[in-house]
Amino acid sequence: MAISDKIIRSATLENMADENGIINVAKLFDLYKNISAKTIITGFVYVSENGHAMQELQAGIVNDEQEFAWKELVSKLKNERKDLTFLMQIAHTGRQTTRGNAVGASSVKCSYFRNKVKTLSKEEVEEIIDNFKEAAIRAQRAGFDGVQIHAAHGYLIHQFLSPYTNNRKDKYANESLFLQEIVNSVRSACGEDFKIWLKISYADDRGLTLDKTIKYLKTIEGRVDAVEISYGTMEYALNIIRGNCPADNVLDINPLFNKYPKWVLALWKIFFAPSYIKKFKPFTYNYNYDAALKIKKEIKIPVFLIGGIRKLEDMENIFKSGIDGVCLCRPFICEPDLVEKINEGLWKKSKCTNCNLCTVYCDTKNSIKCYQRKN
Repeated sequence: MAISDKIIRSATLENMADENGIINVAKLFDLYKNISAKTIITGFVYVSENGHAMQELQAGIVNDEQEFAWKELVSKLKNERKDLTFLMQIAHTGRQTTRGNAVGASSVKCSYFRNKVKTLSKEEVEEIIDNFKEAAIRAQRAGFDGVQIHAAHGYLIHQFLSPYTNNRKDKYANESLFLQEIVNSVRSACGEDFKIWLKISYADDRGLTLDKTIKYLKTIEGRVDAVEISYGTMEYALNIIRGNCPADNVLDINPLFNKYPKWVLALWKIFFAPSYIKKFKPFTYNYNYDAALKIKKEIKIPVFLIGGIRKLEDMENIFKSGIDGVCLCRPFICEPDLVEKINEGLWKKSKCTNCNLCTVYCDTKNSIKCYQRKN
């Protein structure tokens, strides 16, 4: 395969739905038709009302009205782009929300969201497994080629995988069982031809390790079609994406912070921000590569890499090492036509500066865009 065929648009929150989780078909169509990747994964879509993230304009896939809008979009997009592979990322936020209905594998609070967390009962866990299945069925009916199950970044499945947040005493103390049952349920409902991809953090800052992740992935070999390797949780969100920390913007617009008086934020910035920011990992190119390569050598699932991939030369070396694909998020926000440029010999390195303003403004009602691009 050509390099350009192995470049995937990773799930990226678009903020192009309304407060009821119904997508704006016209806006998303205009966005996706211009992303030059042959495989596109939607931003994370909630599978149940209590799985809604903090972002007010997150899309859902829990009712007929939401499904109908997705179906209209897929139809328009597939008519425009015959060779497109289109996947929906399905997710449950778990404890990582501000909505007052936070649930989790246990009652352990998130240091970022700081809200009270209700431990899910065994019956509630089983209901959420069914929510993932029903979401996948709706995505399949809407015309998607598959789903990507979001098991990364501290969302609910990650909370079961991590020994820090999973202190259960029932059968789900088996940290990978929740993931296994979701995968099995979706596969049984949607059939062998429907793609099931997985996004997973290979480690985090609280106890999930690479060795544990490899063990978890071995339990679903033969049942998922690809796994995207990421890192971290929202407790230290910049360790997921890395790069600049636009602290002033965060304090001004993030609903977790801007509810406090200006003088409180000013004091926090002086006395606490420096030590907090020191916990963030610096940006380096291809920062999840070593972990992805080790995973690739240990499991029988195609492995995709995300994280700091900015150079064509690096992509070539990543593929030579055996990694099956690369996933890009911020570079496609900055240059949606970068795959076309690669095919024309016009692209060697991303123009993305890792300023992270696109990420910060996801927590507002702004639709996704590059804040550095001039046109």
